[in-house]
Amino acid sequence: MRIAIGALLFEGNTLSPVVNELIDFQNKYCEDGPRLVAKLRGQGVEMSGAIAVLEAEGVEIVPLFASHGGAGGRVSAGAWRELKTRLLEPLRAAGEVDGVYLALHGAMVCQGEDDPEGAILEEARAIVGSVPIAVSTDLHAHVTRQMAELATFIVAYQLYPHDDVRETGERSARMLVDTLRGRVRPVMRVRKAPMIVPAPKQRTHGDTPMADFYRQARAREAAGEVLCASYLPVQPWMDFPDVGFTAAVITDDDPALADAIAKEMVREAWRRRAEFAVPLYTPQEAIRRGMEVGPGPVILSDTADCVGGGGSGDSAVVLRALLDAGLDVPATILIVDAETVRQAQAAGVGRRFSARIGNKLNPVYGPPVEAQAEVARLFEGRFTYTGGILAGGEATMGPSALLRVGAVRVVVSTHSSYEYADEQFLAAGVDPRACRFVVVKNPMNAQTAYADAPAMFILDTPGPTTCNLAALPWRRITRPRYPLDDGFVPDFA
Repeated sequence: MRIAIGALLFEGNTLSPVVNELIDFQNKYCEDGPRLVAKLRGQGVEMSGAIAVLEAEGVEIVPLFASHGGAGGRVSAGAWRELKTRLLEPLRAAGEVDGVYLALHGAMVCQGEDDPEGAILEEARAIVGSVPIAVSTDLHAHVTRQMAELATFIVAYQLYPHDDVRETGERSARMLVDTLRGRVRPVMRVRKAPMIVPAPKQRTHGDTPMADFYRQARAREAAGEVLCASYLPVQPWMDFPDVGFTAAVITDDDPALADAIAKEMVREAWRRRAEFAVPLYTPQEAIRRGMEVGPGPVILSDTADCVGGGGSGDSAVVLRALLDAGLDVPATILIVDAETVRQAQAAGVGRRFSARIGNKLNPVYGPPVEAQAEVARLFEGRFTYTGGILAGGEATMGPSALLRVGAVRVVVSTHSSYEYADEQFLAAGVDPRACRFVVVKNPMNAQTAYADAPAMFILDTPGPTTCNLAALPWRRITRPRYPLDDGFVPDFA
C-alpha cells in the first residue's frame, strides 16, 4: 500500500495588511522528499503522527512536501505558486498511489486565491482520481464547499490551545488506512451556523461552550455513533461570504446520521452564541486594575495584534500606555521592529539611543513610540518551542534586541513569531514571571502559559485580530451574521 503525505499550513487574515513570503515558512519547518520523514518523525506536528501510524501499518510512505508558515495576512502570489508546486509536483511524479493524506490549515489566504486549500484539493484530485484523500485541518479552518466536496473526509484538531496536533495526524492516517482496508466507509456532512465568535472563549478546557462540544463529540466517537465529529468555530478575521461556525461529521456509511448530528451541533452553537462574549478593557483601565491585585505577573492580552491570527506583531499601543502610566515596576512586551533592531545594533550594548518603536507595519496603531532606549542585549533570536503546534521545533525571530525603556523591557525582533508560551521572552533573557506586567499578543495560549497569574485582561485595542468583531470594517461577509447582527432566524447551510 502506497500513501502520499504532505502538509501546507498557514492561517490567513483578510483584514491584515501583512504579505507573507517564503521566509515565513522557512523560519518554521520546510521539508520535502525523504528528509520530510527523517526530520519530522518523532516530532509533534501532524506529519509526525501520520508517519508513526503508517510505518506501524507497514505502509509505503510517499513523502511530498511539508511546511508551516505560521500566520499573517495573505501569502504572496509568488510564494503561493512555489509552495503549491513543491507540494503537488511530487504527487504528479509519484505514479499510482492508494491514498493521500494532506495536513492543511483550512484558513490559508493568498494573493489571487481566496481558497488555497480548495485549489490544492482540486489539483490533487485531478492527479490521483478517485482514491481517498484524507485531510486534517486546524480547529479554526474555514471549510469551503470545494474542500468538503473534494476531500474524502476532514478531521480537525480537537483542542484549543492546539495540544493535539500530532494526535490529529494519527487519527487522520488511521482512518485513511481503515478506509483502504475496507474496515470503514466514511461519509461526511458539513453544516455551518451564521456566526463568528472571539477566540478567548473558544478554549476547550474549563467552563466554556467549546469544552462542552469537546466532551459531546468525544462521547459520540467513543460510543461508535460517529467516526469523527469536528467543531470548527473558524478563524474570525476572514472577510468571506460564508464564513461561520462549522460542524464536520463523519459516519460509517450513514450520510443521514452525519447530517443530522452536524446540524444538531451548529444549532447548539447558535443557541449558546452569547456565551462566547468576553469583557474588554482599555490598556489604561487594565494597568490601573492590575496594580491593585496580588503579587505575580499581570497579563495584558493585546489580542488585536496577534501574530498567530494574522497581526503584524508591531503594535506599540500598550507600550505607550505603560510608559504614560509612569510605572516603577517592571513590565515586558515583544514588538516586531526590524528598523529599531538595526539601530540597537549600531548603538551597541550598554548605549542609549533615540528610538521610534513599533507601529510601522499597520497604520491603525498610530505613530511609533518615541523614547530613549538603552540596549541591554543583542541576540540572534533563535528558540525552541516547548508545546503546541510547533512543539520541539526550532524557530527564529531573526536578529533581535532587548531594550530598557523606563521600567519596560522591550524585546524587538526582525521577524514575527508565533507565541505559544514564554519562549521569546526567555530567549531575550527576560523572566516574565519577575515582571509586574507581561504583554502577550495572543488570545488563548497565554491562558495556559500563565495559568497561575493573579489577573489577565483582554484589551480593547485597534488591530486586525481584535475581539471586538463588530468594530471591524467588514465588506464581503454575508449578512445577517452574529455578532454583527442578532435577532434573526439562522440558516444552517
